[in-house]
Amino acid sequence: MKTEIIEKIEALLNHEDIMSVGVEFKTLTDEFYKIINEEERLFEIEKLNRIEAGEKAEDIQKPEDALVERFKAALQGFKSKRKALNEAKKAEEAANLAEKKGLIGELKELVANEEHIGKAIKAIQNIQSRWREVGPIPRDTRQDIQKEYSHLMDDFQYNINIYKEIKEHDLTKNGALKEAVIEKLKALDNEKSIKIVEQKLHLLQDEWNDIGGTTAEAWEKLKDNYWNTVNALYSKIRDFYDGRRAEQKENIVKKLALIDKVDEVLAGEPNDTKTWKKATDQILAIQAEWKTIGFGPKKENEIVWKGFRAKCDQFFDAKNEFFKEINADFDKVKVKKEALIAQLDGIEDSDDWSGTTKLIVTLQKQWKQLGSAGQRNENKLWKKFRGPIDAFFAKKDAHFEGLDKANEGNLTLKEQLISKIENYQLTKDVTANIAQLQEFSKAFTDIGNVPFKEKDRIYNAYKTALDAKYNALEMDTSEKEAILYKAKIESIYNSPNVEREIDREAQFLRKKIDSLVKEKAQVETNLSFFGNSDPKNPLLKTVTKQIDGLNKDIKSFKSKLKALYNYDQESE
Repeated sequence: MKTEIIEKIEALLNHEDIMSVGVEFKTLTDEFYKIINEEERLFEIEKLNRIEAGEKAEDIQKPEDALVERFKAALQGFKSKRKALNEAKKAEEAANLAEKKGLIGELKELVANEEHIGKAIKAIQNIQSRWREVGPIPRDTRQDIQKEYSHLMDDFQYNINIYKEIKEHDLTKNGALKEAVIEKLKALDNEKSIKIVEQKLHLLQDEWNDIGGTTAEAWEKLKDNYWNTVNALYSKIRDFYDGRRAEQKENIVKKLALIDKVDEVLAGEPNDTKTWKKATDQILAIQAEWKTIGFGPKKENEIVWKGFRAKCDQFFDAKNEFFKEINADFDKVKVKKEALIAQLDGIEDSDDWSGTTKLIVTLQKQWKQLGSAGQRNENKLWKKFRGPIDAFFAKKDAHFEGLDKANEGNLTLKEQLISKIENYQLTKDVTANIAQLQEFSKAFTDIGNVPFKEKDRIYNAYKTALDAKYNALEMDTSEKEAILYKAKIESIYNSPNVEREIDREAQFLRKKIDSLVKEKAQVETNLSFFGNSDPKNPLLKTVTKQIDGLNKDIKSFKSKLKALYNYDQESE
């Protein structure tokens, strides 16, 4: 890469107009400096590592890079050539100035001494032609030189006897032409580009000088109008460049203030994704503000720009280093989430409402457990994940809305069944009672769905009626608990929101188990205090009995959790 950049710079040295490739040259040198700065940074890191490994700092020297010397030579060659061109330009302008001063000297001699009209006309035409052929002169001398030349031309036109032989209509015509030049000059006051004003001003002054004389009466009116207009334009030009210099200095002050703001962000030392995001937003806002500020003086502007860019590069290098490991973790999550998305392939075409819903619920839980795949991945992944799910549920909703009318009869049947449960009279035969209650549960399931808006009301009424009968059964406590829990599971699986109810019940059971396990651990810790105490010790017996009770409760809740998840298999 460095060799390629150097070759491009060396090629620019052979360009005919080296000033026209300045921007390309600056871009190439900036790229080369960025590369060698990065190499320097990496060497310093390597040096620190080698010092930590035991090497002496003075023994560690960076290898000489021949490309750097070649780059410096090319850089010096370019600068020398550009300097030579600038000096040549200045010398050329100085020579042109001397030439114009010489023409002014000739013009002064002609105005003062030449009385032969024919020779005077030829001489003045020659001077005018040579004047136009002279190239540019230093800007700070243009107005004075042009003004002196114009005054001499005016003197020539109006002080020699040639006007005696100029026809009146020619004098009038020249007056109109000069009026037109003045109007063009005045129109320049509306021109926004100062460069265009300068260019046209010089051309119009040459045009004014090339026009012949006019009547003395017309001249008295024209000359003040002309010179007032010209002087106002030169004043406008001066004011522009003075203002631009002041504005450029102010721009440098504003840019230095932005560099201070970047330093403040760097000093904040972000250490998590939230603070990095906030810091990044601040840096981007500072960069956007930088773009709104105009240029400063060329040399200072380049120095300030390099400083600003280096500070921003320092920030983003540190950010990239911080997020390197985090992005690797995000990419792992991305792969796992893409695997979940693959499992949704084709579900929008499924009409297995229950099975597909359970699959979606499972995948949604796994999605949440995986956590975020990072800002650059998460939104895109989520859209791909939600797309087929939303399509499936839209299809499912449309299907069941169509069934609502067909399910209105089921609503009547379930209401009748609930009334039958409420009116059922328990007998002393517990087995028969349980069988009948289970038959009610089976009948409730077999009736099928009711209209969607009625499902919660019907289910709650059914559960309330059935629970009341189970609670009224007269039987052994442990046996009754088992039967009641089995009935509760049946109710859960008959619920219109079965997945949510299963999750809620499982969460409750797990919390109970965790609480009992913690309580048991605390009791066992207390038991250790008894050491080699007599087994007949009443306190020891109490603690031991407490542990046995906790073990029994833990086993009971684990059995309930197992029964909750295995109900589907048992019912099949």
